[in-house]
Amino acid sequence: MILCSFSRALRSGILVLGLSLVAACGGNDRTAEVVLPASVENAPRFATGPIGAACLIHNRRVADQERCGCIQAAANLTLSQSDQQRAVRFFGEPELLQQIKLSDSPENERFWYAWAGFAETAETMCASS
Repeated sequence: MILCSFSRALRSGILVLGLSLVAACGGNDRTAEVVLPASVENAPRFATGPIGAACLIHNRRVADQERCGCIQAAANLTLSQSDQQRAVRFFGEPELLQQIKLSDSPENERFWYAWAGFAETAETMCASS
């Protein structure tokens, strides 16, 4: 399953997201923005784009058109085009995502929340793919 390859990172990311939200409850930080998973009820389950292409290239063992197309569809619902272009690198260099997670920059924090929303949406949409 393609989601298994980054599922562990996604789950730990979601845990970090939850802990960050709890830690931020008393603060006045305007950069922390919660991104909830997109509504997937009537969403298309297949699309083409940079995330789907990276999925096919870097996850050869478990990747197929249907699964990677579903992951791209989730990306289209949750990530901007520039975020998708940035995220393509994570399929080949997953350690970059860890660097973003640990970064204190507001842009990396915003991206991390967007990525967490994407990850949750992709898991929901593509679990049966």
